[in-house]
Amino acid sequence: MNTKNILFTTLALLSMCATCVWAKESGVILACETYSLRTHLNEGKIDFITVMDLMKQLGIKGIALNDIWMKSYDEAYLEKIKQSAKKNGITIVALICEGNLVTADEAARKRQMEENTQKMRAAAYLGARVIRFNLGSTGKAEEDATVGVDRAIEAFNKLLPLAKRLNLKMTIENHGGVSGTADNIIRIIKSTDPKYVGACLDFKNWPAQSMYEENAKLAPYAYHTHAKSLEFDARGEETTVDYGRILKMLKSAGYKGAISIEYEGSGDEIEGIKKTRDLILKYYKF
Repeated sequence: MNTKNILFTTLALLSMCATCVWAKESGVILACETYSLRTHLNEGKIDFITVMDLMKQLGIKGIALNDIWMKSYDEAYLEKIKQSAKKNGITIVALICEGNLVTADEAARKRQMEENTQKMRAAAYLGARVIRFNLGSTGKAEEDATVGVDRAIEAFNKLLPLAKRLNLKMTIENHGGVSGTADNIIRIIKSTDPKYVGACLDFKNWPAQSMYEENAKLAPYAYHTHAKSLEFDARGEETTVDYGRILKMLKSAGYKGAISIEYEGSGDEIEGIKKTRDLILKYYKF
C-alpha cells in the first residue's frame, strides 16, 4: 500500500469511528438513491453537495451515492460532501459502484479491483457502512453461474481484508449477469464472509413470475435495499410490485439497514420520490 493509500485508509478509519455510535444503535432508516434524481444530476441542477438539502426538505434521513456522479475521490471533495450531509442531518448510507468484476479480460478485472479498493476507502471516509459492487457478466450467459460466480468469489475474498479494516459491508445487487439469481448471490456470500458480504436487495430486478420467491430468498442476507418504483395507481400503490409484501419479508428477516428509494419512472423525479416515500411509510414504521 502506498503512502497516499495509508493516509486515506487512516482518515477513513477515523471518520468511521466518528459514526460508530450510529452504526451500533441504528435500526432501519429511510433513504434515497441519488439515481432517483438522475435527470437533475445529469443536467447539473443538483450535485452530491446540494442534494443533502433536498433530502432534508423531503424528510428523508439517508442517502446512497451513485459513483457515476462522483466528481472526484480527493479528500477535499469528499469532505465537502460529508460536511453538507452533517449540516443537513443526513446519513450517507452507501456508495453504489458500477463496473464488471467477472469479465474474461484479466487486465480489466485487475483495474476494476484497484478502482474498487479506492472506492471502499472513500465510502468509509464518508461514513457509509455499505458499498455495492456491480458484478457484471463473463460475456457468456452460460458461464455466469459457474466461471462468473467463481471469479466473483475470488474478487470478494481479495477485498475482504480491507473491508474488515474499514468495517464496511460489501453488497451484491440482483442486477442481471452473474447476480441474476438469488442462488448465485447466496453462493458468493457463503463462500466469502457473510459478516462483510451480503445483498443489496432490489425489490423489482427479477423476472415477474419469480419476484417474490427470489426476494424471500435474499432478504435474510440483505445489508442494503433498492425500493424500486416506476408508477403508481390512484391509491398510491406501486403498480408492478407489492411493497407491503416485500417490506414484511425484510422485517421478518430482522433487516437493519436502509430502505432506500430508487424511483425509475418517467415522471417528475421529485414527485416520484415523494410517492415512493409515502408508500414505504404506509407499510413500514421507522
